Amino acid sequence: MYKASGYAAIGMALCYISVAVIFFGLLAVPAGLDNLGRLQFYLQQKYSLVAIGWGIGYLLFGVLLAILLQALQQALPAKQSAVAGLAERFGNVWLVLMMASGMVALISMDMTLRLLDTSTEQALALYNTGNLLTNALGGGIELVGGFWVLLFSIAGLQQQRFAKALHLLGLWVGSLGILTVLHTVPYLKDAFGISQLIWFIWLGITLLRVGRQTAKTEL
Repeated sequence: MYKASGYAAIGMALCYISVAVIFFGLLAVPAGLDNLGRLQFYLQQKYSLVAIGWGIGYLLFGVLLAILLQALQQALPAKQSAVAGLAERFGNVWLVLMMASGMVALISMDMTLRLLDTSTEQALALYNTGNLLTNALGGGIELVGGFWVLLFSIAGLQQQRFAKALHLLGLWVGSLGILTVLHTVPYLKDAFGISQLIWFIWLGITLLRVGRQTAKTEL
């Protein structure tokens, strides 16, 4: 399980990178477009790419998170620490929010595309509503994910599980996520995303090493 979760953690980091490449590189919006023009660009010209981006960023990320959470529950059992139990709860809530956000995003895209042919005003309204729900549930504020990383790191320090430096980084990552409640402060969300990407890679490598050691012990 540790080996699978290690690859899952690294895969989550790759999800972040893939989404950034898609939305900030491949989907660069031409200058001068109004709201309707942006909507038509995303849904009529780049629909498949947008859908792939949402699928990777939310649905695939959620599946990988589920795999990771399963292993972390074994590494830091809730029975041994109240903080670990609380971290497990926040992790499960974050998983649900990620999956829900992805499904809302994909369904709202499909419905908006259909409305574009009959009513551009309704299409714009639905598009904005879908974005509102997606951002509110899964990315506009990273409070739940921040609490999960923070509490997991505190539990790791308490139980002296994994490298201390990894958990200290987790304290920083989690704190940044919680601070995104101040969503008007520039670059907070970017700082959380970049630092969590690094944390996921480090955690993944750590879990892979633990998996190898466990396999050798069993032999």
